[in-house]
Amino acid sequence: MKDLSNNILENIMGVVNKVLFLKNKKVVELDGVSLYPSEVHLLLMIENKINTNATQIANELNLTKGAVSQTLTRLEKKGILLKSKDVYNKNELTLIFTDFGKEILEECKKVESAFKNKHLEYIKKLDTNDKKVVNDFLKHMGDTFN
Repeated sequence: MKDLSNNILENIMGVVNKVLFLKNKKVVELDGVSLYPSEVHLLLMIENKINTNATQIANELNLTKGAVSQTLTRLEKKGILLKSKDVYNKNELTLIFTDFGKEILEECKKVESAFKNKHLEYIKKLDTNDKKVVNDFLKHMGDTFN
């Protein structure tokens, strides 16, 4: 029988690999327009923000400002949002969802909700100590990326 520690490590690497290769997988599609995980994640993040600072978005997502800018440009080309730069502050953007953007945002929220609910069902079955172990471990995993 394999050592449980090694088995856990193999499972971690399996999840990391799946997440890394998600970037090439369409996760939302509506009316022939496909969105990839980075686009969905950005849409969900900016949903309630009208005046947005590209640098702040980049910092919150741990991305470069260029990556955020490119993703916003792709979303604009797909007809999901309109962006305009503040003439007085080049980092400030005004982002407005188009009608189609609002529709596709709702699809993104459904995907996110289904993902969360799937895991919440499992988490609710854990006892308090197991929840603490899982939470501490996930915090440790997140800290290793900093």
